[in-house]
Amino acid sequence: MASTGQPNTFQPNEAQVNEHNKKQADDVKPPVETEQGEEPVQKSNGNVKGNGNVNGHAKNEEPPEILEVPEGLDREPTTDDKSSKGSSTAKGGKRKKISLRDNATFSWRDVGGWDASATDNEVKSEVTKLLKQIEYYVVDHFYGDLYWNTSLMFGTCFFAWLVARLGGGFLSLGLVLLVTNSVYRVEFRRFNRNVRDDMQRVAASNRLETSLESMEWMNSFLAKFWVIYMPALSEQVIYIANEVLKDQAPGFGIEKLSLDEFTLGTKAPRVDSVQSFTKKGQDHIEMIWKFSFAPNDTDDMTKNEIKRKIDPKVALGVTVGKAFISKSMPILVEDMSLKGRMRVTLKLTDTFPHVKLVSIQFLEAPQIDYKLKPVGGDTLGIDVMSFIPGLSSLVKSIIHANLGPMLYAPNSLDIDVEDMVAQQSNDSNGILAVTIKRMTNLKVSSEDASKKLTINPYLELNLLNNTNEDATQRTFIKKDTDNPVFLETKFLLVNQLENNFLKLSAYNLLPDKKDDEIIGATDFGLETLLQNPTHTGLTKSLIEGGKTVGKVEMDVRYYPAVPPLILDDGTKEIVTDSEIGIMKITLHEARKLDTSRSSYGLLNPYALIVVNGVVVKQCRMLRKTNEPSWDQTIEAFVTRQSETFVEIVIKDAAEDIRVGELNSNLQDLIFETSRGQKWFKCPKESEHGENPEIRVTATWKSLPMMNDGVIDTPFQLPIGGLRLHLRDATDLINLESVGEVDPYVRVLIDGKLVGKTAILDNTVNPIFNSVLFLPVSNENQHVLLEIMDQEVETKDRSLGTAAVHVNDFLKRNKEGFLLGYDGSDKVLEQEISYQGKSKGVLKYSVSFIPTIPVMSQSELDILKDKAVLERTRKMKELREKEDNEELMRKFPDTYELVEVDDAKIVSTSDKVHMPLEKALQYNAGAMVVHILGGHLSRPGLLIHTIFDDHTQPAGLSPRNLTKDVSSPSFAKAFIRDLQYSKLIFRLSDKMDVTHTKQVVAEREFKTINLLKESYDKPITVKMDKGNSIQIRLEFAPTPAKLAPLDTVLDVGIVKLEVISAENLKAVDSNGKSDPLATIKVDGVEVLRTDKKRKNLNPTWNESAVFPLLSRSRDIVLLEVCDWDLTHDEELLGSANLDLTSLPPNQPTEFKVNLNTQGTVNLRATFQPQYIRPLLNNKSGLPLDLKGVAGKPLELAGAVGGVGAAGVGAVGEVATGGLEVAGNAAKSGVEAVGSAVDKVGSAFKFGRSKKSKSNDDNDTSSESSGALESKAAVAAIAAPAIAADTTTSEKSSVHTGSPSKSTADVTTDSSYLPPPPKSRIGQLRSSGDYVRGHSRSSSSQTDASSIAPSINGSDPIPGRITIILAKGFDASSIFVKTHLKTSSREKEISKTRTAKKNKEDGSYSWSESCPFRSTSSGELLITVKEHHTLGKDHELGTATIQLTEIAGRIDDLQLPIGDGELLVNVRYGA
Repeated sequence: MASTGQPNTFQPNEAQVNEHNKKQADDVKPPVETEQGEEPVQKSNGNVKGNGNVNGHAKNEEPPEILEVPEGLDREPTTDDKSSKGSSTAKGGKRKKISLRDNATFSWRDVGGWDASATDNEVKSEVTKLLKQIEYYVVDHFYGDLYWNTSLMFGTCFFAWLVARLGGGFLSLGLVLLVTNSVYRVEFRRFNRNVRDDMQRVAASNRLETSLESMEWMNSFLAKFWVIYMPALSEQVIYIANEVLKDQAPGFGIEKLSLDEFTLGTKAPRVDSVQSFTKKGQDHIEMIWKFSFAPNDTDDMTKNEIKRKIDPKVALGVTVGKAFISKSMPILVEDMSLKGRMRVTLKLTDTFPHVKLVSIQFLEAPQIDYKLKPVGGDTLGIDVMSFIPGLSSLVKSIIHANLGPMLYAPNSLDIDVEDMVAQQSNDSNGILAVTIKRMTNLKVSSEDASKKLTINPYLELNLLNNTNEDATQRTFIKKDTDNPVFLETKFLLVNQLENNFLKLSAYNLLPDKKDDEIIGATDFGLETLLQNPTHTGLTKSLIEGGKTVGKVEMDVRYYPAVPPLILDDGTKEIVTDSEIGIMKITLHEARKLDTSRSSYGLLNPYALIVVNGVVVKQCRMLRKTNEPSWDQTIEAFVTRQSETFVEIVIKDAAEDIRVGELNSNLQDLIFETSRGQKWFKCPKESEHGENPEIRVTATWKSLPMMNDGVIDTPFQLPIGGLRLHLRDATDLINLESVGEVDPYVRVLIDGKLVGKTAILDNTVNPIFNSVLFLPVSNENQHVLLEIMDQEVETKDRSLGTAAVHVNDFLKRNKEGFLLGYDGSDKVLEQEISYQGKSKGVLKYSVSFIPTIPVMSQSELDILKDKAVLERTRKMKELREKEDNEELMRKFPDTYELVEVDDAKIVSTSDKVHMPLEKALQYNAGAMVVHILGGHLSRPGLLIHTIFDDHTQPAGLSPRNLTKDVSSPSFAKAFIRDLQYSKLIFRLSDKMDVTHTKQVVAEREFKTINLLKESYDKPITVKMDKGNSIQIRLEFAPTPAKLAPLDTVLDVGIVKLEVISAENLKAVDSNGKSDPLATIKVDGVEVLRTDKKRKNLNPTWNESAVFPLLSRSRDIVLLEVCDWDLTHDEELLGSANLDLTSLPPNQPTEFKVNLNTQGTVNLRATFQPQYIRPLLNNKSGLPLDLKGVAGKPLELAGAVGGVGAAGVGAVGEVATGGLEVAGNAAKSGVEAVGSAVDKVGSAFKFGRSKKSKSNDDNDTSSESSGALESKAAVAAIAAPAIAADTTTSEKSSVHTGSPSKSTADVTTDSSYLPPPPKSRIGQLRSSGDYVRGHSRSSSSQTDASSIAPSINGSDPIPGRITIILAKGFDASSIFVKTHLKTSSREKEISKTRTAKKNKEDGSYSWSESCPFRSTSSGELLITVKEHHTLGKDHELGTATIQLTEIAGRIDDLQLPIGDGELLVNVRYGA
């Protein structure tokens, strides 16, 4: 393996990662020499009194009174006192007075700060500020008007006295007074002018936003400049246009087009007025310009200007015919004019060019006018715009239609000035990797030909036309050889390939001389790398003096930086997910540095930039400033972004002490810089000092993974998964002038969009309640949460960002392995940052799920290579040992056997190699899909890799410029259920696919099947006849078991049947009601039954099938209303349906209690499966329920909001039936739905068609429509047929129940985890639904009615009654009963809290609960002590085996803990 040691490459080891090397930074000497002073004073606590007053008194505290006290009682004796002890008493015991100056508020001692401690940083800062304030005050008040007025008075008196002293009379005095009067008048006029200017300045600032500003100064400049600029502009336009038109002849007899004449006239455009808005923010400038270009308006022109005026004219020459019969006819456009109002917005920035963005927008369509003469030229030409009626308005409408989407409000033309300047910068855009193999036949000239020269060669590499510093690299020196072997790889930063050369110079080291001797040199043109970035086996001749003095063998490779992703709307996203890349760090400035150890409070600072313990940049020293500014930049090649640490050390050159230090991981700096953070707070350098702040920016340019052996950069599998629960946000900024914003959250990792929530309309307090599972690549990963406002006509606007730092939730055990963190119930709050200010609060929860540290395939390959090298080394050592032993036997007196402790550092790794068999034993973990190659039907396509029900692709390949996939890429995702996971590959030329018409090809596969086939070797997946890709999957499983609500059990298809109701509330005057029932999912109505007239016990038998994103978070609300012909419907009652307890794939009947009166009987069937999002739904939800509000659902077409009828649409919703343009294969449930659609497309899951008599009173068991619903739900319950990885044929069509050979594992409920407990929100008193996680109260749902169908195919009914308990030492207790079978465990009852009877110490309930179970089940009874404010305490548990009590009705006395519980169980009797 080639050596890779060079200054600009940072490959951190374990010691550098765990402990930063600060010693080197501290030992670096300052850039200037200073005299050695005394030892620095040790830091002391000090007695800092910081209340804004230098002398230490509080703000409202009066200064101490001046008292006369006896000597010895006023203070502690000092050294002087002790030396003159008794002197006061010898003078008669005089009482000593404290001097007024000692405690004066404005004494010079206090103002100067002479008594301040050397370590008292706060007092020094206060003194420095006070001195500045005194300086400003003196200059302002004593050197201003007061100074000049008093000097005038004193000057007049002085000169009057002087004149009189010299013998002058009254005439001389009059002369002095005359001079005084002149000076006074001048000063008075100056004073009035200053006051007037100040008042006008304030008035002008307020007038900018209310009045229009004249721009005559600019118009005068344009009028003079236009005469010079217009001819040059016309020539340039004619040249560019003719270059384009020369090959654009349209045919049909027209042979040539040319722009013969172009002029805009001699009258310049005008800016009529400008209105400025100065209160938009410090970094925001907005103006409205009213402009006009009217060459024919001569009102403001003189006679001479009118006489010399040239009108605008454009002449397009059209040549008809060929050779001698050709004729050129001009088409003239004359007298153009344009008027309008335009908004110009400037977005400022701190860095050069200080203008980040220029936005131009027309407030309304401008007025456009011109004359068009297609025939006749200047003499006989007729203006067809006025001659033909309607033509002018038609042409103008076409012009406005083309310009509107670009320039008319609310659209705008945005010019990114900062990006344009960055493209012209000399920043590095790639890495040049040069592998020096060897040099041969080196020759060095010598004066003495008989003397043999010793050559100690080395090679120096540099770039001739490169502006980067430190672009020179050197190899190691080889001693005494003319055929040195290096095998070293050097990396050089490259900013351009054109006109750039790699120079290689061979030198001979001369130990006794200052300069080394050059052997020879050669160069390599980098332009050849544009066609082929890899050149191996190169041999270049070294030339010196026109002679060949040797040869050098090398490999040259060029790795360009990955360009930013250009989204479909033109937005650029910088991708930072690569571990290899070029970092750029710019140190701008610092403030609040520590001055506690400075002698006089002013610093001479300089800065060091340290990367992984190596000083890579020493910034210049600045003199006498506490707020230094450097603006210096470094660039370096980094091989491990996540393990690179950056230190910014600021030192004072005078004392050579550290005054500020920033330690950070490189990923943190890059992420915070991308968020817009400018200042980074550093730790305190002294106890009472401030936190220094450093302004630094870091950017990253990713490089492709180097898999060609140049450098060991193995791909690492994710270390875990992150469960991110986005709950809600409050007080978002409202950017709308009418109404409120439509917020949603974008989730980004390393600059890539990995998730998106639903869009909520018109609110600044959205409730998202969305859960995402994200892969965690390393410990320093960040998740960016960007809150957006949806816009229909323009780009979505950002409402602010928040960040999740993964490292905050990571902990390790003693062995160093990552531990899981469950924060699903912990609500975190974070302020939303909007343009540097806090605008709202985001609430979320985070959990971390670690994966088993598994080695990736690239790590295994490197390990195998190292093992081969290790075996070779051992064999070599063994041969050397045998040779040495042979020498010992032959020459025992010459050689001696010595034991050498050749301890080698063995690379140990905590990662393990996991075979496929063991990996498949886990059901969750991190999945990585490597796209290695492929062949596509056409160039320009992107490969989208999508998992399960994700709204965004887990990975996106680079755009393939050819039909062959040449750039490898990967996709990462966290899989919750491997057995049910789906992997979808999609081809499209769009990065954000919003409609099926944008899809070229798409195919769905079972993830587990692809994992089995590609775990050990790559496979080729055929999407259709013309598209195939080569992939390889890797899996890092997690040993943690996910909660049931986080598995596939939480999402799927529900068929809900509203059967009947009983004992409803009567609201009509006849004592009856006309009830109808509605079902709402998240507030949107999906089912409305027929009304039943004059009936309190109606029977509906109507149903709907709809998908649920999450049955634990989605709210399914049942409402029963009274129908009225002339009034609004009146609510009879509502109930929040708890669907979390439904067993999978089993029809379950249950009843719910309305919150007012009555019960409703329902039947539900839940089929767990991942739901694919609809492409034509911008919100990212798998269904658009707004499209079906107020009407029943039609099969699945209404559910999915897709035009297709039949169950095929359900297939698209449920398993992603592929509605692909062209030749995309359809699979899964869509194929089943297509067959059902052909059999009977008129079947509906809504209310059945009934006769008119059914509206009065229908008591039949089921209508024909309900039977049709049963048949259709059986069709959607049929599982998807697994897609084959080697064929693109369509799946077989099944209309009935699936056979065992084709059935998916989802049909077997025994493989599924137990159903989760309910976390549905409770119902409000008003009947509205709320999102939440608390279980519905027992008054609203009857959970026991769902329990009978959860335990096997032949359950036996039973009932348990909790009677009473005794012997427990608790004030109040309650009892929980669980039913446990071989497949699951469920709570079937919970008693009320019973208080202890004071007379006999018993607790009484007499509460019963029915259940159904097989004989293998058992009842688990738990007694708990109730605590109102704390956690309930478990007192004991008992178990009842149902096989032991079957067929009996007995009272059982159960010993539980310290007491006994009396229960009655009836089972099978």
